[in-house]
Amino acid sequence: MKIRLKAPEGLNSTGIYGKNGEEMPVGHEMEVAEEPKGWAGRYDILSGGPVEGSEAITNLAGYVVKDKGGAWFVITKDGEEVTKSFRKADVEGFDTMSDEDKEAFVDLHKKEA
Repeated sequence: MKIRLKAPEGLNSTGIYGKNGEEMPVGHEMEVAEEPKGWAGRYDILSGGPVEGSEAITNLAGYVVKDKGGAWFVITKDGEEVTKSFRKADVEGFDTMSDEDKEAFVDLHKKEA
């Protein structure tokens, strides 16, 4: 199926990051194997159903940088917030870190109980 990314209501960016760690822009179109339900409110379906042979883009497992709005970001693991809030510059490059480095970063900046 083909989708187009959009900003959630009240925001001006998608809050969805690619493998390179950069935020995908509003209006970006892509083919996905199945509807990325974890991105609810951040895309419109343009056409079709699953594309045979394509891989679903969900980016929800493991550590993910999430845009909380208001220029604040947080690291989530499997959809749960696990760190304190950061500004964008503080989390740039997180997606390109090794798993061990991500674990150490999260451990250093744990969410307060």
